Amino acid sequence: MKQMKRFFFLVLAISGTIYMTSCRHEDQILSSNGPAIERGTQVLNLPTDTKLTFEKSHSNVMWETPYMGALATLTGRFDTFGVTKFNFDEANPANTNFDCWVWLNRVNTSEPGRDKGCLQTTFGVNTSMTTETANVAKFTSTKVELSTTDKGYIVTGNLTFHGVTKEITGKLMYLGKVTTGSGATTKYKYGVSFTFQFLAITDFALATTNIADQVTIRCDATFTQLP
Repeated sequence: MKQMKRFFFLVLAISGTIYMTSCRHEDQILSSNGPAIERGTQVLNLPTDTKLTFEKSHSNVMWETPYMGALATLTGRFDTFGVTKFNFDEANPANTNFDCWVWLNRVNTSEPGRDKGCLQTTFGVNTSMTTETANVAKFTSTKVELSTTDKGYIVTGNLTFHGVTKEITGKLMYLGKVTTGSGATTKYKYGVSFTFQFLAITDFALATTNIADQVTIRCDATFTQLP
């Protein structure tokens, strides 16, 4: 009996020591499980830098939304688009700002009948329009902040579409730099993507039942720079 009591008290003493050791954090540095975010120092300035150009042939502006709000995903791209201004500072988001645009009547869904028909009606445009205000959708950034979850940037700006301007928020990602050629043919190429969503029916008054209210836009841009 005495041996069992001694064993019982020994177990209690060991358990108490383990508990006290595990609960004392006063002098410990607890590690974080958050992402380690590293950014470089790349700076781009369009159009100030005359050696830097927007490379439309390797860029895209794409959209997607469910058909009738719940069925198969409809996708498409705009054939006519551009970047008017792109100032990018990888380490200092306050120095980053950009303007971009598309022509609404130059839409390509791989279904010519839809592109030349119901989409033109939905947008309130026709195929002969070019730079008319009604035919140009544009985005202008107003604030850029560092993302806290990845290497991206949270962008706030004004989207003008279908005659209405609304503030939206999206994610800008810097995709990196590639060097092509050598010597006299050397060129630097940079890639960025910008993704955002907007409510086409609620906020921009599109009168249609063919798409969901929420539309997703992804813009992929390539820039070329001479040494």
